[in-house]
Amino acid sequence: MEIKNIIFDLGGVVVDLDIPSCIQAFAKLGIVPQGITLEQLSRGGIPKDWEMRELMHAMDVGKMSAREFVDLMLKAARPGTTAEDIVEAFDRIIRLPGHRLRWLKELRQNHRVYLLSNIGELHWDETCRQAQALGTPIEECFDEVFLSYRLRMVKPDPNIFQHLIRQTGIVPQETLYIDDLPDNIRAGEALGLQAYKIDCNKLEAETDKLAKLLGFSLA
Repeated sequence: MEIKNIIFDLGGVVVDLDIPSCIQAFAKLGIVPQGITLEQLSRGGIPKDWEMRELMHAMDVGKMSAREFVDLMLKAARPGTTAEDIVEAFDRIIRLPGHRLRWLKELRQNHRVYLLSNIGELHWDETCRQAQALGTPIEECFDEVFLSYRLRMVKPDPNIFQHLIRQTGIVPQETLYIDDLPDNIRAGEALGLQAYKIDCNKLEAETDKLAKLLGFSLA
């Protein structure tokens, strides 16, 4: 069936996740993670046993505000650390390659393009800031964005997918959904989406295959 719509995940797909830089930045502030090995960091995704993961999830689902997160980190940091230091360290995770913004804009010429992301307020603000700095405001890249911290739902909960489908009126079978997490892929498939898994931070490795699916070159 012809693909008319594309749903992108953000972290690990449109945006690269730079976990080592984030951990190193926090360590300089006196916040040193426990039990994280270099091998875990080299995988590119967020280590499952990183204690920050639970806090990120709380922000992603809207249970913890940016202010609450910063205040908590300030208590753990060395004296003299500022709120700005905490935000800057946390935002080191986000690395937005400019050429991917160009791809998204070009895809919108022939497809409806949506974003469905598990993300908190701080990282969304940083993504928008980087996009603006690259000369392509994020609103030019997507027809609509669906963010977990605003919706208070996170993938792979089927409710967040169903909300997007109802809100946009898309036909799932006509929709390509791109994510890097197997659980999210399975949830999308269960609702009829043409789900396509990529490896974290490896979108470019899939461009030839995606071009065949979409009839569009991502060169």
